[in-house]
Amino acid sequence: MIVCTALIGGAGLAAQPGVNSTLSRKMAHPLHAAIVSFGSGLLVLVAIAICSGRFPPRFTESVASIPWWAWFGGSIGAFLVTVSMIFAPRIGALQWIALIVTGQAMASLALDHFGLAGFTQRSASGVRVLGAVLLVAGLILSSLERGPRPVPSTEDTADVNDVQPTADR
Repeated sequence: MIVCTALIGGAGLAAQPGVNSTLSRKMAHPLHAAIVSFGSGLLVLVAIAICSGRFPPRFTESVASIPWWAWFGGSIGAFLVTVSMIFAPRIGALQWIALIVTGQAMASLALDHFGLAGFTQRSASGVRVLGAVLLVAGLILSSLERGPRPVPSTEDTADVNDVQPTADR
């Protein structure tokens, strides 16, 4: 069940930058699209919480006992959703997700090794480091094939007619 859920979630994460970028192109600014994206997610979460009898949110400990950094998980998501709308369409889904996953793996290796951010300490063994290195190798491999680059949109450049073709197109 965990593997299937993770694979489905991963497929959704691969599609999310394209979905959000489409919304962003129809709005005045990527931040506006990020607000709409997070707003729709909030509505879904509230509906699920209400339907499952888990609303309103309740704390099991005093709010003062929660580490300061625990309040910022959503801001990490907001940052990622916003920059994904801007950069993923420029470099493609595979390259963007390869960068994200590689960044996650490298950070996860350190988080586990030092037991940070609420994770139980798990040493960075040779096998775990090799797994992270292989992800870096996958990132490099996925970037080797350079197909034709898309013509920049008017949002990317002042005048599309000023763009000069390059030899690698």
